[in-house]
Amino acid sequence: MKILIAKNSGFCFGVRRAIDIALSVSKKSGSVYTIGPIIHNPQVVEELENKGVKVIRKLSDINSGSIIIRAHGVPKNIFDEAKAKGIKILDATCPFVTRSKNYAEKLAKEGYKIIIIGNPKHPEIKYIFSYLPKNTVILKTNEDIKKLKFFPKIGIITQTTQSPENFIKIAAGLLGYSNEFKIFNTICPDAINRQKETMKMAGKCDVMFVIGGKNSANTKRLAAISKKIRKKTYHIETAQNLKNEWLKNAKCVGIVAGASTPDWIIKEVVRKIKKEDRKVVWKR
Repeated sequence: MKILIAKNSGFCFGVRRAIDIALSVSKKSGSVYTIGPIIHNPQVVEELENKGVKVIRKLSDINSGSIIIRAHGVPKNIFDEAKAKGIKILDATCPFVTRSKNYAEKLAKEGYKIIIIGNPKHPEIKYIFSYLPKNTVILKTNEDIKKLKFFPKIGIITQTTQSPENFIKIAAGLLGYSNEFKIFNTICPDAINRQKETMKMAGKCDVMFVIGGKNSANTKRLAAISKKIRKKTYHIETAQNLKNEWLKNAKCVGIVAGASTPDWIIKEVVRKIKKEDRKVVWKR
């Protein structure tokens, strides 16, 4: 059996930055909090909690201490409330997410009807939306376009973890709804590279394992992309989720991981596969 591990696996720049900020602050401050998980990986969040970085659900849960803004950002009203309460704020919002927000604000100032392509329930989209006019539209699928009317000017951005395919499909579907468009491709370059590598690997291997939190948008995207090409695709969080029967008759196993997945979890999965096949050859 051969194991192939995607080169673009493990923490992305934005996630690594957020974790480094959290670890640095936890060593210096007494009470450190994040509103919601700092990243979408339960194992990393638990590890950080053991080091003093506590997750809270709402700002009213605390009166003092330091707040770390999660990698996905938080809505403007929460940021403003923390400032008003005199709570120390450390912004770990991913720079690519902030860039998306800045582009959207620029489009709004220029008079464009803002359309965001993404999941309205995702923290990143909630963060960006909170800085924009209330009539900003969020489109998750092509079906959502039908509710729109004609607008003189449309400005488009997208969730950083979107697939280029879905972004282009929805943007193209908007062509009949305006005469003027301004589009910023705000998909994270790292997300694009992971998606390309996943497609390539899924075409080579008999079995694919996509490692990452079940609540991680980018990991779910990778799993969906892989599943289209390779039916035997399994989205797992840890090595404990891996079932031995999935490896039966496999000559090539592909491993990709989401942007919030630590290397130690990837290594545990590899170790379990190697334990099942002593003749395994692997490379990254």
